[in-house]
Amino acid sequence: MLNIGLLGLGTVGTGIVQILEERKQYLENLVKQEINISKVLVKDIDKRRDIKINKEKLTTDIYEIIEDDNIDLIIEVMGGLDKPYHCIKEALNKGKDVITANKAVVAKYLEELTELAKERNKFFLYEASVGGGMPIIKPLKEQININEIQEIKGILNGTSNYILTKMTSDNLDFEDALKISQGLGYAEANPIDDIEGYDTRRKLRILSTIAFKDKIDEENISCYGISSINCDDIRNIKGMNSTVKLLGTAVVNDNKYYANVEPVILNQNSYFGKVDNANNLVSFVGDVVGELRFFGEGAGKFPTANAIVSDLIDITANTYPRNCIWENKNLNNINQLYEGKYYMRITTEKEIKDKIEGYIIDNRITENIIENKDSIAFTTKSISKKKLEKVVETFMINSQDYFIARLEV
Repeated sequence: MLNIGLLGLGTVGTGIVQILEERKQYLENLVKQEINISKVLVKDIDKRRDIKINKEKLTTDIYEIIEDDNIDLIIEVMGGLDKPYHCIKEALNKGKDVITANKAVVAKYLEELTELAKERNKFFLYEASVGGGMPIIKPLKEQININEIQEIKGILNGTSNYILTKMTSDNLDFEDALKISQGLGYAEANPIDDIEGYDTRRKLRILSTIAFKDKIDEENISCYGISSINCDDIRNIKGMNSTVKLLGTAVVNDNKYYANVEPVILNQNSYFGKVDNANNLVSFVGDVVGELRFFGEGAGKFPTANAIVSDLIDITANTYPRNCIWENKNLNNINQLYEGKYYMRITTEKEIKDKIEGYIIDNRITENIIENKDSIAFTTKSISKKKLEKVVETFMINSQDYFIARLEV
């Protein structure tokens, strides 16, 4: 019998229980043993829930689960950072396999927890932490045995993608699109992690560390979100027969890498350009296999629970790659040296706009001025983003009064 300790019985936790109940006979035949949710950590035992579960299995004491020698595997879906981290660490030290959907914990403690699992000869799996229901971690780990991965690129945050989709398709301003996404449960009451790109940065840190076999720190991933985009930007981008997406990109070459999270203007018919609503798309390029793409729902009750149950099957069937994911290559970060073409819009008074126009022409920044009416909007030659930041500094432009997106058209 496989005895499971489930930490958390919220949206994802209930999804796990439902899948294990509804697919019980099939899954048990597959793994050739009985699957039993032995104990479940909750905040309130007496809370009314949408699923039927024996109250005797519920506990508010984490150590009642961690210290139970009969429990073989821990599934952590309670959210947060410090408490889940300590629970996962304690569980591994107690000789239990661990599955988590917690991207914050995985992003911060990936190397430590992976090494601990290796020392204890246990699994530490986290498929659901990056792509929700979209499988990407396992295929990536399998391919690094054969390939040198050269690039990771992805729409990794469903909330930001939904907001940009609604702004583009329904001509909504940012705040209205955000409110709709919050009403649908895509965005939190405080959506900063989604709209400022921090959630995407955590996921890119996990993927690029695995792909490049070296620790890629979050602070070495430049991050710029979508909170300042407005209807003028959407109109201008549509005028280029293009669309805009928040992308995480990491590229390695000759022991150097750059990694960034930023809005990117794409051909509307490109495969990234056609990914709408809360869907995710990730691609990686290997020197042998070429480009592989993975598409799916990046969040939600059942997609996330599905990824966790998939990890559960892999552990039970012992079909998961155990390879060490880094080789301490000491890759050099070259974000500051990266150059590309950009779109920029600045909203300010006419006198300042005229000065900005003169500045970007004199400094050979601009390739094309799109408009200079209510705002000044232009595209650039191939330059470093630092030159655009210099424009902002020179004219003391507030962060909400400008928007920058890299061009891939």
